[in-house]
Amino acid sequence: MKRAFFFAAALLMMSSAAFAINRIETIKIEPVGIKAGSSVTITVTGDETQNNNCGLRINYGDGQGLDVKVVGRDQFPRTFTKTYANPGTYTVSVEGKRVTTHFGCEGSAKATVVVEALPTPSPAATTPPVPAPVLAAKPAGKAVGAGCPQGYQASYVQPDGSFGCRLLPNAPTRAAACPTGYAAGKPGGDGSFICAPAARPAPKPKTQCPGGLIYFENPDGAFGCRKP
Repeated sequence: MKRAFFFAAALLMMSSAAFAINRIETIKIEPVGIKAGSSVTITVTGDETQNNNCGLRINYGDGQGLDVKVVGRDQFPRTFTKTYANPGTYTVSVEGKRVTTHFGCEGSAKATVVVEALPTPSPAATTPPVPAPVLAAKPAGKAVGAGCPQGYQASYVQPDGSFGCRLLPNAPTRAAACPTGYAAGKPGGDGSFICAPAARPAPKPKTQCPGGLIYFENPDGAFGCRKP
C-alpha cells in the first residue's frame, strides 16, 4: 500500500515538472515618449529556468500585435521594434498564448508609451510690402508756381495749361516772363500777367496735296489731304 502511494506521488511530481512553463516577468519600452513616426524598442524579460518552449502574444495597443514562439535556451529577453504613426497614449502588453504546439508562457506584463504629434511648421516669415508713396494729384496743365519770375506767385492753372502770375505785395514790378513754350499776355493794372501755351507751328507736310486740298495731321500720327 505504501509502495503504491509513493509511486503515485513520484509520478505526480514528475508530471508537474514536465508541464512547468517559463514565466513572463517584465516589459520595458525605450524611449517612453516619442514623436509620431518614430520607433520604440520593447524588451520582454522572463524566467527561463524551466527550459520549456512556450508561446506569447505582444499587443502594441494600436490594434496590432504579434504571436511569438519562445524556444530553445536563452529564451529571454525578447526584443521587438515598433513604429507609431499617430499621436496618442498606447498600452503595450504581453501575455502567454498557445502558438502552434507550444503552450502559452505563464504571467503577463504591461507598459505605456506616449506618442506626441509632430510640431506644426511655422509659416514662413514674410516682409510686409512697402506701400507705394502717395503722390499729390497734379493740377491740369502746368504745375502751380512753375515759371513765374521772382516776386510773383502763380494764382491759377487752366485746363489748357495757362497759368497766371500775381505780383506779391511790395515786390517790384518786373517784365512779364514765361518759361519756354509759353507766351506772356499783356500785364494787368496790378502788374499780374498770364502765361499761355505758345501756338505750335503748323506741321511740315509729309506729302504734297493737290490743288484745292490742304494738308492735315492728327495727334495719333494720321495725316493726309482734305478739303478746306
